[in-house]
Amino acid sequence: MMAGEASARGVLHRLGDSISSLCTMVAGAALIAIVTINGANVAGRYFFASPIAWAEESMLYLMILVVFSAVASVTWRGSHIKIELLLDHVSPTLHRIATLFSAALTISICGVVAVSSLDVVSQLYAFDQRSDAMEFPVWIAQSAVLGGLVLIAAMTVMRLVVFGPSAIGHTEIQDHV
Repeated sequence: MMAGEASARGVLHRLGDSISSLCTMVAGAALIAIVTINGANVAGRYFFASPIAWAEESMLYLMILVVFSAVASVTWRGSHIKIELLLDHVSPTLHRIATLFSAALTISICGVVAVSSLDVVSQLYAFDQRSDAMEFPVWIAQSAVLGGLVLIAAMTVMRLVVFGPSAIGHTEIQDHV
């Protein structure tokens, strides 16, 4: 491996780690907000007979944010759910081919769905559609889905470059991430 290539991989590795950490913090903050809103809503409903009208809706949007921000970290660390029963019993070459195919499929599917998601977000923005209880612009919540799909594809590509095709499906990399 040439020095420039190693340097580029190092930069991508640090970038992947940084994005992963940031996404984990966003997901954690959103979870804390969900717990806080839920606690306040329970207290309001049962102690003051006055629930928060926008609580359910905000917690739903925050849960979408949790899922689609945490997915970047999960993808980077290779800790997503996978079935390796067959791959554990094939040759290293076949394993590499299967993981490359899986990565290509992941990137392709995320790309296609992201394009559709971009269309939905654009329409929601153009129509200025707002949520019922909060009057919150719906395109912002839907952007979390778009961002998550783009991040899955980007993190998959970065894993390929940084760790190589044989590492796509392995979680052992977590120790180095």
